Amino acid sequence: MPSEDHGRGADTGGTPPPMSHTLNVEPSAIPSLRNAFAGALTKLDQQIELAVTEVRVRPWAGDPVSADAAERFNERSLESGDSALNALRDYQRQLKGAMDALTLVEQQYRSIEDDNTGLMEQQGGC
Repeated sequence: MPSEDHGRGADTGGTPPPMSHTLNVEPSAIPSLRNAFAGALTKLDQQIELAVTEVRVRPWAGDPVSADAAERFNERSLESGDSALNALRDYQRQLKGAMDALTLVEQQYRSIEDDNTGLMEQQGGC
């Protein structure tokens, strides 16, 4: 009988696969990949700003029950260590890191290409 996961993802009982931090990208694909990351980052920045300014709730009925519910919602959504807002900020940092890495790789690639072109010119190949 299948178990319900209530939106948390299936529990396989094993350890999660190791995370790899290596991405092989064709040099010609770097600008479009960086643009895609920049677009995602722009959207994410907007969502984080919205979460910071608009998500917090106030007790709607002015009673202790709604005050407690509002406090718990705000804590879980915005303030706790594993809040939705912190997850968005972690994702934001990862996207920025990926974009920085792509920029560095592109600069290194161009430097190598420039060096190779210079060597070819010195050897009379161009």
